[in-house]
Amino acid sequence: MPESFVAASGDGPILTTVEFSAARYTRVLFPRYAYRPGVNPHPTAGPGGHSYRSPGNVPTLVKPVAPEDWQRSTDYLYGCDLYNHAYWWEAHEAWEGLWQLVDKTAAQGWLLQGLIQVSACALKVALGNRRGAQRLLERGGRHLDAVMEQAADPRFMGLALGSFLEAVNAYYRLRLDEGAAVTHDPEAFPYIILRTEEAR
Repeated sequence: MPESFVAASGDGPILTTVEFSAARYTRVLFPRYAYRPGVNPHPTAGPGGHSYRSPGNVPTLVKPVAPEDWQRSTDYLYGCDLYNHAYWWEAHEAWEGLWQLVDKTAAQGWLLQGLIQVSACALKVALGNRRGAQRLLERGGRHLDAVMEQAADPRFMGLALGSFLEAVNAYYRLRLDEGAAVTHDPEAFPYIILRTEEAR
């Protein structure tokens, strides 16, 4: 799908349109815009935000799931949809709700935190904040490495961690050097591709 976002260039931030192409894991509708600080309204801070809830409007409860039941987690799958289609702030929020409910010292907590940080890294790069992006990339990598060390299988919650982390590092290595232009490559972008054990 076409997605407009602010990207860095040698002359500062510019608004550009890129193409993201990935399968959907849920049928949940996307927000009406992908939040970019300084470009559109904060999603929850005021009535203009796409996820604003008026006082007394109770949010939908997040449902925790065991790692092996990841296919039943709409929150996890919707976060993957959001990330794959450049709703990086929104993906962070979707996964954060789950992360708050799980053991943060175990593989599931590390996976969610790692994905949150990789998604935040993508947003920082799009906004031209390379230093912040580098920090988030390193932290996210450490959390995903920890999952690979602890998990019994290289595919955890449907995600092949080794190949995903390799794709993330390769993609951002070309975009975090000082002076490098931010260019989107839909063929190289590190999409989250989920598969069951039987489908490997």
